Amino acid sequence: MGVPVSFVRDDGAAGSAIVVNFGVLTGREATQAEVDRLGRQLLRSLPHVSVSACRRHELADGHESIIDQVVVEGVDPAVAVDLVAVCDAWATDCAAERRLEPLDRPGH
Repeated sequence: MGVPVSFVRDDGAAGSAIVVNFGVLTGREATQAEVDRLGRQLLRSLPHVSVSACRRHELADGHESIIDQVVVEGVDPAVAVDLVAVCDAWATDCAAERRLEPLDRPGH
């Protein structure tokens, strides 16, 4: 896969964010229970965590895409890279537990 599962985004004075390309790996949005589970895992290394699941619509002339991401905000840049592995493992576990597969259509 050419797209990383998780990466660190510099948010300037707000610190860093970890962006998880959840939909690329799973083909679906993260559930509330999955987001809560990630938050609890991150609290082992952080005193506070803010996690959000979002659906982004990217539009251009002749192009549309929907991107399901999970974003961990306000992370100290000194630990952000280490927490990418936690986010990658979490997303991989979620994908193994439940995937959204395309419907089989007769004749295709």
